[in-house]
Amino acid sequence: MEAMHRWLAPLLLSTLALGCHGGHATAPTPPAAPAADGGGGGGGGGGGRPHYTDFQLDDGHLRLPGPIVFAAGTADLDVDASAPALWFIHDYLEAKDYITLVRIEGHDPAAGEDALMMTGDRALTVGRWLVGEGIACDRLLAAAFGNFKPVADGSTAAGQAQNRRIEVVNAALRGIAIGGMPVDGSAPASAPVCD
Repeated sequence: MEAMHRWLAPLLLSTLALGCHGGHATAPTPPAAPAADGGGGGGGGGGGRPHYTDFQLDDGHLRLPGPIVFAAGTADLDVDASAPALWFIHDYLEAKDYITLVRIEGHDPAAGEDALMMTGDRALTVGRWLVGEGIACDRLLAAAFGNFKPVADGSTAAGQAQNRRIEVVNAALRGIAIGGMPVDGSAPASAPVCD
């Protein structure tokens, strides 16, 4: 957590001072579950894990087959519950080597600096898991969005659950920012996954 705070503190203060606010977006629909090919996995995946090949994007956002789950109020990744989504991202990056940078976005329904930092820590945790499974760290950017980009009504428990999420967005193609947009997606704070 300290690593993210070290990277984010200066960016957070300057960006929050500008009053950055994100717009509403629709939540991507997850793709169908893959068939297991029975082969060995990359890194620590082991044999029998599904290998994903059917990737779908919604406005540059990778449609994940399920959520990425963390212990409540922490950036502690529940790898077992998150495995389908984590391996999906891994396989996407392996298959699409021309995507030279993806932004791992952390989102949460709660307001405030602590919630913003938590979203950055969670995004960084996902990035580090991917690096541990063989993805080059320079292809990953962790971005903290806090509650700036809700996708559902935050006044309900169901809406809050939808707003608490990790998204993966294509940011650069063959080293060039996609659409001329900033690779951090104008996040209130961001940090490279490489230490």
